[in-house]
Amino acid sequence: MSKFLPDLVQNASPSTAVEIEGFGLIHVAGPDADKFLQGQLTCDLNELKQDNWLFGGHCDAKGKLWSVFRALRSEHGVYLLQPTSTIAASLAQLQKFGVFSKVEITDASSLHRYILVLGQDAEEQVSAMTGIEPSQQHEQVQDIHVLQVAEHAYLLVLPASFKVQGQLNHQSWWQALHIEQGWPWLGTEHQGEFVPQMVNLDRIGGINFKKGCYIGQETVARMHYKGQNKRRLMRLEGHTDSLPTASDQLEVQIGENWRRAGAVISAVRYDNEVVAIQAVLPDELEQTAKLRIKGQESSSFTPCSHTDENGTK
Repeated sequence: MSKFLPDLVQNASPSTAVEIEGFGLIHVAGPDADKFLQGQLTCDLNELKQDNWLFGGHCDAKGKLWSVFRALRSEHGVYLLQPTSTIAASLAQLQKFGVFSKVEITDASSLHRYILVLGQDAEEQVSAMTGIEPSQQHEQVQDIHVLQVAEHAYLLVLPASFKVQGQLNHQSWWQALHIEQGWPWLGTEHQGEFVPQMVNLDRIGGINFKKGCYIGQETVARMHYKGQNKRRLMRLEGHTDSLPTASDQLEVQIGENWRRAGAVISAVRYDNEVVAIQAVLPDELEQTAKLRIKGQESSSFTPCSHTDENGTK
């Protein structure tokens, strides 16, 4: 198993700042913002404070995901931080139901920039960049937000006009961090395909099963209480000539034959040429299973250790 990213996070000094592309914000503001979102999202808005953030999902009526996000408090409401490819469809659904509440729902992506800071002295670099000394999961000064997402790893949400000193690079590290930490990266290719448990939202605190009704809640609760979910987000590592995309499928070897196994969610190539894949696969898949990308017969992948209930390996 590659140790590229954990070594980077733990040992990099000075720390590294990464400009993140393809990430954005839905902003929900107004006097009914919390009440409205409580009836739309899998997470419990009562647990969202100024000093924390929450994973969550936005589902359709059948319990299939429009988006996976991080929710955080803004000055005037709630931000949903997620891949920009999922914003249009999720925004349209929220706006459709928002007409019955005193809320303003907008795409705030272009008003901000998103920077990941990794390394041993990440806290010092964050402080130098923003003037904020991070001591809580979420720190906010006006429209500058600092989210601690892992040990020595911070996500900065900054005004678009914010100036950053130094070089920003390695976009793939944000994807790699998602894969290694077990955080789902749901893009437009898989909207409306998975229930939240299939991408492990229940294992990273993104579903509250006691909060009451929300759109899609009946399906999500039934799969939880009746144990009906048979597919899970998993991490694979191996080698392939072409980096897989979210439109690729995986096959598993069964005897002399290959059978369809599941969908690639995201992939990244490490500096040592190892490729890591995040994929939704059968929950009973054996750790010794051999997989390949459909159409790439020379590719070869094996599962990594399953994550525990806290999302750690």
